[in-house]
Amino acid sequence: MEFIKNELIDEVLKRYFATFSITLDTAEFVPAKYGKKIHKYIFKTMKQKFREVNKQYRKQMRTIPSGEALGLPASPPVAAEKK
Repeated sequence: MEFIKNELIDEVLKRYFATFSITLDTAEFVPAKYGKKIHKYIFKTMKQKFREVNKQYRKQMRTIPSGEALGLPASPPVAAEKK
């Protein structure tokens, strides 16, 4: 599986803003006290999803050699020093 962090972050933000916009449509009917709780819950779940994305990203980066992760060629082996 190819993991693309920025695309996943974009998807999380799209869903967050879509959910947030739905709550704005109901602001006239829902008391402000409950609206604040709902917004706090939505923000909490968004932060949780960001943590999941970062966790999977770090997990993937550990499995890829450092040069390949950046698209760089592998470094040549270092020769032993002569005395």
